[in-house]
Amino acid sequence: MKGGSLKEFDRLADRIRLNRQVDKRPVVIVEGPSDERLLARSFGAKASYFSAGSRDTALEEARILHNWQQDYFTCVVDRDFDDKVHEFEGEGIAIHAYGNADLESMLSVSGVAASLIAELGSTDKIEIKGGIVNIVDHLYRLVEPMTRLRRANVENSWGLAFDGVDLRTKIDKRTLEFKLQGYCAALSDTSEGSPGQKTLLQYASGQLALEKVPTCPRGSTPYFRGRDFLAFLSVALCGYCGTRRAQSVEPEILEASLRLGGSPHIRDGAWGQELLAIVESLSAEQIRSR
Repeated sequence: MKGGSLKEFDRLADRIRLNRQVDKRPVVIVEGPSDERLLARSFGAKASYFSAGSRDTALEEARILHNWQQDYFTCVVDRDFDDKVHEFEGEGIAIHAYGNADLESMLSVSGVAASLIAELGSTDKIEIKGGIVNIVDHLYRLVEPMTRLRRANVENSWGLAFDGVDLRTKIDKRTLEFKLQGYCAALSDTSEGSPGQKTLLQYASGQLALEKVPTCPRGSTPYFRGRDFLAFLSVALCGYCGTRRAQSVEPEILEASLRLGGSPHIRDGAWGQELLAIVESLSAEQIRSR
Protein backbone atom coordinates (compact mmCIF):
# COMPACT_ATOMS: atom_id res chain seq x y z
CA MET A 1 0.00 0.00 0.00
CA LYS A 2 1.43 3.35 -1.04
CA GLY A 3 1.36 6.38 1.23
CA GLY A 4 1.74 4.61 4.55
CA SER A 5 1.54 1.38 6.51
CA LEU A 6 -1.55 -0.32 7.85
CA LYS A 7 -0.50 0.77 11.34
CA GLU A 8 -1.25 4.38 10.43
CA PHE A 9 -4.90 3.39 9.91
CA ASP A 10 -5.13 1.45 13.19
CA ARG A 11 -6.90 4.08 15.25
CA LEU A 12 -7.29 3.17 18.91
CA ALA A 13 -10.75 4.71 19.12
CA ASP A 14 -11.93 2.45 16.26
CA ARG A 15 -10.51 -0.63 17.99
CA ILE A 16 -12.20 0.34 21.25
CA ARG A 17 -15.57 0.80 19.58
CA LEU A 18 -15.20 -2.50 17.72
CA ASN A 19 -14.22 -4.31 20.92
CA ARG A 20 -17.22 -2.76 22.61
CA GLN A 21 -19.50 -4.91 20.48
CA VAL A 22 -18.37 -8.03 22.35
CA ASP A 23 -16.97 -6.64 25.62
CA LYS A 24 -19.36 -4.42 27.56
CA ARG A 25 -16.99 -3.65 30.43
CA PRO A 26 -16.03 0.00 31.03
CA VAL A 27 -12.96 1.08 29.07
CA VAL A 28 -9.86 2.65 30.64
CA ILE A 29 -7.43 4.25 28.18
CA VAL A 30 -3.87 4.38 29.51
CA GLU A 31 -0.53 5.62 28.23
CA GLY A 32 1.37 2.34 28.08
CA PRO A 33 1.47 -1.38 28.92
CA SER A 34 3.04 -0.81 32.36
CA ASP A 35 0.04 1.33 33.36
CA GLU A 36 -2.26 -1.38 32.07
CA ARG A 37 -0.47 -4.06 34.11
CA LEU A 38 -0.52 -1.96 37.28
CA LEU A 39 -4.24 -1.16 37.07
CA ALA A 40 -5.09 -4.76 36.20
CA ARG A 41 -3.13 -5.96 39.26
CA SER A 42 -4.98 -3.45 41.41
CA PHE A 43 -8.53 -3.87 40.10
CA GLY A 44 -8.60 -7.13 38.19
CA ALA A 45 -10.98 -7.51 35.27
CA LYS A 46 -13.48 -4.85 36.27
CA ALA A 47 -12.52 -2.83 33.17
CA SER A 48 -11.07 -3.32 29.72
CA TYR A 49 -7.70 -1.56 29.37
CA PHE A 50 -6.28 -0.07 26.17
CA SER A 51 -2.71 1.22 25.87
CA ALA A 52 -2.30 4.24 23.60
CA GLY A 53 1.50 4.33 23.52
CA SER A 54 1.85 7.93 24.73
CA ARG A 55 0.01 10.55 26.74
CA ASP A 56 -0.78 12.69 23.69
CA THR A 57 -2.25 9.73 21.81
CA ALA A 58 -4.30 8.68 24.83
CA LEU A 59 -5.78 12.16 25.13
CA GLU A 60 -6.48 12.50 21.41
CA GLU A 61 -8.20 9.11 21.22
CA ALA A 62 -10.26 10.00 24.28
CA ARG A 63 -11.30 13.19 22.52
CA ILE A 64 -12.42 11.18 19.48
CA LEU A 65 -14.55 8.88 21.62
CA HIS A 66 -15.97 11.89 23.44
CA ASN A 67 -16.90 13.55 20.15
CA TRP A 68 -18.55 10.30 19.05
CA GLN A 69 -20.61 10.57 22.26
CA GLN A 70 -19.24 7.32 23.65
CA ASP A 71 -19.76 7.47 27.41
CA TYR A 72 -18.31 4.18 28.62
CA PHE A 73 -14.67 5.16 29.15
CA THR A 74 -12.22 7.20 31.17
CA CYS A 75 -8.65 8.18 30.33
CA VAL A 76 -5.80 7.74 32.84
CA VAL A 77 -2.71 9.83 32.05
CA ASP A 78 0.16 11.78 33.62
CA ARG A 79 -0.42 15.49 34.23
CA ASP A 80 3.22 16.40 33.49
CA PHE A 81 4.36 20.06 33.36
CA ASP A 82 2.17 21.57 30.65
CA ASP A 83 -1.51 22.49 30.76
CA LYS A 84 -2.75 19.96 28.21
CA VAL A 85 -4.66 17.73 30.64
CA HIS A 86 -6.42 20.79 32.06
CA GLU A 87 -7.41 21.86 28.54
CA PHE A 88 -8.86 18.44 27.69
CA GLU A 89 -10.71 18.32 31.01
CA GLY A 90 -12.20 21.70 30.09
CA GLU A 91 -13.78 20.06 27.03
CA GLY A 92 -15.67 17.68 29.30
CA ILE A 93 -13.59 14.66 28.27
CA ALA A 94 -13.54 11.88 30.85
CA ILE A 95 -10.04 12.00 32.35
CA HIS A 96 -8.75 10.69 35.65
CA ALA A 97 -5.17 11.98 35.75
CA TYR A 98 -2.68 10.55 38.20
CA GLY A 99 -1.88 12.63 41.26
CA ASN A 100 1.23 14.85 41.14
CA ALA A 101 3.08 15.07 37.80
CA ASP A 102 2.85 11.38 36.99
CA LEU A 103 2.28 7.88 38.35
CA GLU A 104 5.83 7.51 39.69
CA SER A 105 5.68 10.77 41.63
CA MET A 106 2.21 9.91 42.98
CA LEU A 107 3.52 6.59 44.28
CA SER A 108 6.70 8.19 45.63
CA VAL A 109 4.87 10.67 47.84
CA SER A 110 2.42 7.98 48.96
CA GLY A 111 5.14 6.28 50.97
CA VAL A 112 6.33 3.67 48.49
CA ALA A 113 9.64 5.50 48.01
CA ALA A 114 10.20 5.40 51.76
CA SER A 115 9.65 1.65 51.65
CA LEU A 116 12.27 1.34 48.90
CA ILE A 117 14.80 3.19 51.06
CA ALA A 118 14.03 0.95 54.02
CA GLU A 119 14.43 -2.17 51.87
CA LEU A 120 17.45 -1.17 49.76
CA GLY A 121 19.28 1.25 52.03
CA SER A 122 21.82 0.71 54.80
CA THR A 123 20.31 0.68 58.30
CA ASP A 124 23.39 2.37 59.77
CA LYS A 125 23.59 5.07 57.10
CA ILE A 126 19.86 5.76 57.31
CA GLU A 127 20.21 6.28 61.06
CA ILE A 128 23.22 8.59 60.63
CA LYS A 129 21.24 10.68 58.13
CA GLY A 130 18.41 11.16 60.62
CA GLY A 131 16.02 8.49 59.42
CA ILE A 132 13.99 7.80 56.32
CA VAL A 133 11.71 10.82 56.69
CA ASN A 134 14.70 13.18 56.71
CA ILE A 135 16.20 11.45 53.68
CA VAL A 136 12.97 11.67 51.70
CA ASP A 137 12.58 15.35 52.60
CA HIS A 138 16.14 15.97 51.43
CA LEU A 139 15.40 14.24 48.12
CA TYR A 140 12.30 16.39 47.72
CA ARG A 141 14.38 19.56 48.09
CA LEU A 142 16.99 18.31 45.63
CA VAL A 143 14.43 17.68 42.89
CA GLU A 144 12.90 21.19 43.09
CA PRO A 145 15.27 22.76 40.50
CA MET A 146 14.28 20.08 38.00
CA THR A 147 10.61 20.93 38.48
CA ARG A 148 11.31 24.60 37.82
CA LEU A 149 13.38 23.77 34.74
CA ARG A 150 10.73 21.50 33.28
CA ARG A 151 8.01 24.09 33.69
CA ALA A 152 10.24 26.87 32.33
CA ASN A 153 10.92 24.67 29.31
CA VAL A 154 7.17 24.46 28.65
CA GLU A 155 6.52 28.16 29.17
CA ASN A 156 9.36 29.22 26.89
CA SER A 157 9.07 26.43 24.27
CA TRP A 158 12.81 25.72 24.40
CA GLY A 159 12.57 22.02 23.60
CA LEU A 160 15.28 21.10 26.10
CA ALA A 161 16.75 17.61 25.63
CA PHE A 162 16.37 16.40 29.23
CA ASP A 163 16.88 12.79 28.18
CA GLY A 164 20.24 13.74 26.68
CA VAL A 165 21.82 14.33 30.09
CA ASP A 166 22.08 11.62 32.74
CA LEU A 167 21.02 13.46 35.88
CA ARG A 168 22.93 11.00 38.05
CA THR A 169 26.29 12.17 36.66
CA LYS A 170 25.72 15.55 38.33
CA ILE A 171 25.02 14.17 41.79
CA ASP A 172 27.68 13.32 44.39
CA LYS A 173 26.79 9.87 45.73
CA ARG A 174 28.49 10.47 49.08
CA THR A 175 27.12 13.92 49.97
CA LEU A 176 24.16 13.91 47.56
CA GLU A 177 25.16 17.38 46.41
CA PHE A 178 23.43 18.32 43.15
CA LYS A 179 25.90 20.11 40.88
CA LEU A 180 23.23 22.37 39.44
CA GLN A 181 25.50 24.64 37.41
CA GLY A 182 27.19 21.65 35.79
CA TYR A 183 23.82 20.12 34.99
CA CYS A 184 22.53 23.33 33.41
CA ALA A 185 25.72 23.59 31.35
CA ALA A 186 25.35 20.03 30.08
CA LEU A 187 21.64 20.50 29.37
CA SER A 188 22.36 23.69 27.44
CA ASP A 189 25.10 22.01 25.40
CA THR A 190 22.78 19.17 24.32
CA SER A 191 19.75 21.34 23.51
CA GLU A 192 19.59 23.33 20.28
CA GLY A 193 16.87 25.63 21.56
CA SER A 194 18.55 26.36 24.89
CA PRO A 195 18.57 30.03 26.00
CA GLY A 196 22.01 29.42 27.53
CA GLN A 197 23.44 28.03 30.74
CA LYS A 198 22.98 31.27 32.68
CA THR A 199 19.25 31.52 31.98
CA LEU A 200 18.68 27.86 32.77
CA LEU A 201 20.51 28.25 36.07
CA GLN A 202 18.46 31.34 36.95
CA TYR A 203 15.21 29.45 36.41
CA ALA A 204 16.47 26.31 38.16
CA SER A 205 17.55 28.26 41.24
CA GLY A 206 14.37 30.35 41.35
CA GLN A 207 16.07 33.65 40.49
CA LEU A 208 13.78 33.93 37.47
CA ALA A 209 10.13 33.37 38.32
CA LEU A 210 7.82 31.04 36.44
CA GLU A 211 4.58 32.33 34.98
CA LYS A 212 2.79 29.50 36.76
CA VAL A 213 4.16 27.17 39.40
CA PRO A 214 3.13 23.59 38.54
CA THR A 215 0.76 22.12 41.11
CA CYS A 216 -1.45 19.08 41.46
CA PRO A 217 -5.21 19.77 41.65
CA ARG A 218 -5.43 16.84 44.04
CA GLY A 219 -3.01 18.57 46.44
CA SER A 220 -0.15 16.08 46.06
CA THR A 221 3.07 17.83 47.09
CA PRO A 222 5.85 18.45 46.37
CA TYR A 223 5.28 18.43 42.61
CA PHE A 224 7.98 16.67 40.56
CA ARG A 225 8.65 14.20 37.78
CA GLY A 226 8.89 10.73 39.24
CA ARG A 227 11.90 9.70 37.19
CA ASP A 228 13.85 12.78 38.31
CA PHE A 229 13.20 11.80 41.91
CA LEU A 230 14.23 8.20 41.21
CA ALA A 231 17.52 9.39 39.68
CA PHE A 232 18.37 11.13 42.97
CA LEU A 233 17.21 8.08 44.94
CA SER A 234 19.33 5.80 42.75
CA VAL A 235 22.47 7.78 43.58
CA ALA A 236 21.55 8.04 47.26
CA LEU A 237 21.33 4.26 47.58
CA CYS A 238 24.88 3.97 46.23
CA GLY A 239 26.52 5.99 48.97
CA TYR A 240 24.48 8.56 50.87
CA CYS A 241 22.11 6.13 52.54
CA GLY A 242 23.11 2.78 51.07
CA THR A 243 25.88 0.61 49.70
CA ARG A 244 24.27 -0.66 46.51
CA ARG A 245 26.06 -1.01 43.22
CA ALA A 246 24.77 1.40 40.60
CA GLN A 247 23.64 -1.39 38.28
CA SER A 248 21.33 -2.82 40.94
CA VAL A 249 19.44 0.42 41.56
CA GLU A 250 19.16 1.90 38.07
CA PRO A 251 16.20 4.32 37.89
CA GLU A 252 14.39 1.88 35.58
CA ILE A 253 14.76 -0.86 38.19
CA LEU A 254 13.50 1.43 40.95
CA GLU A 255 10.59 2.44 38.75
CA ALA A 256 9.57 -1.18 38.28
CA SER A 257 9.88 -1.78 42.03
CA LEU A 258 7.81 1.32 42.68
CA ARG A 259 5.02 0.06 40.44
CA LEU A 260 5.09 -3.42 41.95
CA GLY A 261 5.09 -2.09 45.49
CA GLY A 262 2.49 0.54 44.65
CA SER A 263 -0.39 -1.79 43.77
CA PRO A 264 -1.87 -1.76 47.29
CA HIS A 265 -1.75 2.05 47.33
CA ILE A 266 -3.42 2.23 43.93
CA ARG A 267 -6.11 -0.19 45.08
CA ASP A 268 -6.78 1.31 48.52
CA GLY A 269 -5.74 4.98 48.18
CA ALA A 270 -8.03 7.90 47.38
CA TRP A 271 -7.01 8.09 43.71
CA GLY A 272 -7.63 4.39 43.13
CA GLN A 273 -10.91 4.41 45.00
CA GLU A 274 -12.09 7.28 42.82
CA LEU A 275 -11.11 5.36 39.68
CA LEU A 276 -12.94 2.29 40.99
CA ALA A 277 -16.04 4.43 41.63
CA ILE A 278 -15.86 5.73 38.06
CA VAL A 279 -15.59 2.19 36.66
CA GLU A 280 -18.47 0.94 38.81
CA SER A 281 -20.59 3.92 37.79
CA LEU A 282 -19.95 3.20 34.12
CA SER A 283 -20.87 -0.44 34.70
CA ALA A 284 -24.11 0.53 36.43
CA GLU A 285 -24.98 2.91 33.59
CA GLN A 286 -24.45 0.11 31.09
CA ILE A 287 -26.85 -2.15 32.99
CA ARG A 288 -29.50 0.60 33.12
CA SER A 289 -29.24 1.24 29.39
CA ARG A 290 -29.89 -2.39 28.41
